[in-house]
Amino acid sequence: MLFNSCYKNDKSTKIVIALRTDKQGNVIAGSKEQLITSIRNGVDIKVGWGGKGLNHSIEHLAVPIWLSILDETEVVAHLDPQVLSHINWDSLDANYSDTKMLKEEWRVVITSKGTFDAVWYDRELDTVIKRVPQRHVMTWLVKDVKSEKSSPFFN
Repeated sequence: MLFNSCYKNDKSTKIVIALRTDKQGNVIAGSKEQLITSIRNGVDIKVGWGGKGLNHSIEHLAVPIWLSILDETEVVAHLDPQVLSHINWDSLDANYSDTKMLKEEWRVVITSKGTFDAVWYDRELDTVIKRVPQRHVMTWLVKDVKSEKSSPFFN
């Protein structure tokens, strides 16, 4: 009994939506202020988005490698560059069978305005292959929502 009493219920393990925006960047859940407060308090952040076509859907969840707060109102998240895999939609599997893709790197910047800017970069030729700006419903998840206001990092 004493063993169990040594542990308190830690609410910080609860994952909640700090902000969800539609494709036009309109807030549909949470708030930008809530997201910014969480960032300033050092809370773990994840960003989720996805797409749905006629036959298939895909959902992504990523941990940004760094976050920026612009003019105390908008958030920018950079994702870790990735070598993308080939998706086999018939078997719902992923692999690196397309060896051409192994030299390509996918880089993304996401904003709290619903924008998602992706570039494919050829590491061998040191050049951008293509750029695909997009808009998605974006969900910013945080581990616990810290409600205490924090000062901007420049103060």
